[in-house]
Amino acid sequence: MKKWIGLSLLPFSAVAQEAGVSDKYSYSYFTVGVENVTYQEFYGGLTSEVTVINPVLNSGGLYYVNQDFDFSVDALASFSPQNSTEDWNNVGSLQQNNQLEYLKTATNIQLHYKFQDNWRVIGGPSLTYQTFTRYGVKNYTQEGNKYFYGTWEETSTDIFMDVGLAYDDGSLYLNDKWHISGKATFGLPIWSVTSNTQFEDVDFYDFGYRAAVEGTVSYEVIPGFHLGWYTMFGYEKRFQSDTETVTTTYCKTMVDGVCTEYVTEQKKATLPEADTFTFSTGLQALWSF
Repeated sequence: MKKWIGLSLLPFSAVAQEAGVSDKYSYSYFTVGVENVTYQEFYGGLTSEVTVINPVLNSGGLYYVNQDFDFSVDALASFSPQNSTEDWNNVGSLQQNNQLEYLKTATNIQLHYKFQDNWRVIGGPSLTYQTFTRYGVKNYTQEGNKYFYGTWEETSTDIFMDVGLAYDDGSLYLNDKWHISGKATFGLPIWSVTSNTQFEDVDFYDFGYRAAVEGTVSYEVIPGFHLGWYTMFGYEKRFQSDTETVTTTYCKTMVDGVCTEYVTEQKKATLPEADTFTFSTGLQALWSF
C-alpha cells in the first residue's frame, strides 16, 4: 500500500517541480530609449538620405512552456517624432530637400527551442507598421519637383517571418546577479504593402529582407528585479516594386521653383529601392515576481 501511495504521488510531485521551475523562469521587461534611423532611397541616378532620432518604448517578456520550449512577445513603438531634413541628389547634385517625420510600431512573437544550455533556435512572425510624413519641400533647380508638394504621407505594413539564434538563461533568480541575453535574427516578408497619399487607391507591393542583432546586460537590484541596458542594430533592404498606374495631380508648369499650373493625369509610378539602418538603445527594467 505504501508503494502504491508513493507511486501515485510521483505525477503530482513532477507537476509541482515543473510549476516551480516555470515560476522562477519567466520574466517581463520594459525599455525606455531612443531610436536612430537612417533611411535611403535609390532610383536611377536619384538618391535620398535622412536620419531621424525618436524616443522609443519597448515591452515584452520571455515565458516558460516546458523543458524544451519557451516563447517571447515583444512590442515596440516610437513616439513624439522629431523632424529631420531629407536631401535628394541627382548624380551627386542637390535637387531638393524636405522635412521628414518617421514613426514605427512592431510586434514580434517567437518560439524558442532550447537545444543546448542557454542557447536557443528562435522563429516566428512579426508585424511592422511604418509611417513617413514629408513636408516643406525646397527646390534647388528651376524645374523643381512637380509630383510631390504640400504634405504627403507614406505608410508601410509588413509581416515578416524571422528566424535566428538566441542566448538567454531565462531566469532572474540565479546565483550570478548578472543577467545577459541576446539574439541575432534574419527575416523575409510574407506580406509587404505600401501606400502614398499622393496616389489614392493604389498599393505598391514589394519584397526584401532584414537582419538584426540585439542584447541586454542587467544586474539584480532586489531579488526578481533587474536594471540594465539594451542595444539593437538592424538593417532592412527593400527592392524596387513593380510599376503601377496611378492618377495624380502634379505641377505641369513651374517657374523658378513655384508651380503656376496643375493638371490631373494618369502616370506610371514605382516604389524605389531603399535601405534602412536602425540603432536603438535604452534603459531596461526586468522583473519576475
